[in-house]
Amino acid sequence: MARHTPLISRHSLFGRLFLYFLIVLIVPLGLFVTYYVTLGGKGQDRYVANQTMNLVSNDAVKIGQILEEYRHKAYLLSTNAQIVSIIERDRLDPNSQESRDLYQLLFAVMKGDTYLASANIVSNSGRVRISTHNFPDVYDLRYHGNEWDMNSVIVQHSDLSPTASIISIRSHRTAENGRQVVASILRRIYDDEGTNLGYLILDIYGDALTTHINTERVLNNVLIFDNTAFYATSLTNTEHFGSFDKFPTLLAFKGDYSPRVIATGDSMVAITPVPGTGLSLAGSISSGPVQGSLDRMLIVIIATMAVGMILATGLSLLFSRSIARPISTLASRMGEVERGNLQTHRIKSTIGEFALLEQSFNVMVTQIISLLDLTREEQRKLSDAERKALESQMNPHFLFNTLNTIKALARLHGEEEIYTISVKLGKLLRSTIDNHESESTLAESMALIDSYLTIQKLRFGEKLKTDLYLEEALKEVKTPKLIIQPLVENAIIHGLEPKVGEWQISVRVEEIEGRITITIVDNGVGFDEDTLPENLDELANSGHVGVYNVYRRLVLTYGDDLVFSIKSTVGEGTVVHISFPIDERQRSV
Repeated sequence: MARHTPLISRHSLFGRLFLYFLIVLIVPLGLFVTYYVTLGGKGQDRYVANQTMNLVSNDAVKIGQILEEYRHKAYLLSTNAQIVSIIERDRLDPNSQESRDLYQLLFAVMKGDTYLASANIVSNSGRVRISTHNFPDVYDLRYHGNEWDMNSVIVQHSDLSPTASIISIRSHRTAENGRQVVASILRRIYDDEGTNLGYLILDIYGDALTTHINTERVLNNVLIFDNTAFYATSLTNTEHFGSFDKFPTLLAFKGDYSPRVIATGDSMVAITPVPGTGLSLAGSISSGPVQGSLDRMLIVIIATMAVGMILATGLSLLFSRSIARPISTLASRMGEVERGNLQTHRIKSTIGEFALLEQSFNVMVTQIISLLDLTREEQRKLSDAERKALESQMNPHFLFNTLNTIKALARLHGEEEIYTISVKLGKLLRSTIDNHESESTLAESMALIDSYLTIQKLRFGEKLKTDLYLEEALKEVKTPKLIIQPLVENAIIHGLEPKVGEWQISVRVEEIEGRITITIVDNGVGFDEDTLPENLDELANSGHVGVYNVYRRLVLTYGDDLVFSIKSTVGEGTVVHISFPIDERQRSV
């Protein structure tokens, strides 16, 4: 009975690994668990949430202050007496001193920051159009009243009250100078009697807001949005704007846009109102950038794990040597087997599992050697058996017709013809019955075909025309026996005998591009190629046994190097083409 080694013992691999890993892992794991249980991991999420809300709230205050400054400028311009007078007259000579004074006023109020915003003034008739930049077509009221362009803040707020200043982000567009307009401030211009004369629109470019927010670059994205119009603009990428369906972050709040923080994936998103406006601000932050704020906690964790890893490394060295050597030895032996060295070796390992593995490996190598020998022997026997079985099949139709021919000639003709048929038939029978050699030279194969066709000429007379050609250098090349005669016989029986008129059959054996090429052509009745299977192996279950036997023996001999094709046209004839590589050692000298 085989000796059984306990699973957990000082000599078993499992026992040693179990013991050592307990020692190696419990120490650092215990330190880490103790630290984690003591301080907890929930504080990090709270810290990230508070940090996100603080950053977003600070940015919201900054944006509110910026918008308030621009709203004050809009108020100064819309109530300026000079501007009211020009709009009231509804005309302005661009070359007049009044025009120059007006532009000085505009640039003085804008205080030189025209690269951050533009001021635009338009009368109700559209005849007066003034701008610190190129006057935007979207505010031109001369022709369409701007009802055709919903980016116009005038159209959006046509019901503006007399004293209101409207801040809109729905008028987002690309200005004529190529900058992104992220917000617009709209005020009506009135005369002393309260009559609406026109509009003052102050367009705020993206740089006016983006340069003052998220200066620490901690927030991944900052959005300013209108939660009543469901419209938003990204301040980190001002070309990204539109309705809420373009901002999954805002949809995550599910309609509740009160100041709060929610977690979405690995990010925290905070929203808060922009003071003094009807807008809100949203900002998101990931745990990665906040990691810098958690350095102290990280240092403690790293230090704890470092101590544990030092202890684990020291303890691991004690047992790694005991298992590294037998593993290396076994791997080396496997490499030798992979390279073909199937020798067995003496068992050296003192660990029970490794000793058993080495013993099993030796047994496996021995079995591989036996299986390889057995496989080679079986393959040789199988090939010989299949070859002999295929070669032993002889079409009785030919023998029967030949005997009938001999009888007929014996009655009708003299002894010479009977003698000729007997000689040729003897050659055929000897070639067919002789199974000691599985190969024959091409010269022998062509002699066999010549004997067969001579008999057929005596039988059918002058109506059978033949053409045989064998290249001189190929006479001594050996091929499997009976690879041409069955195809010639098949051509006469199935192709020529049903045909009325002259019969022609050609057999050519020649070398083309280093390959032996055998071509058999007849002018018989032919057949429909659709009746021939694409895979010639399927002929085994059909009536074309002769063709299949030839094809199968050639496949066994030449494998993938064989080319075997049959082409036929009904009423014209059939062409059989065979090609395989030539063995240079068999060429005729």
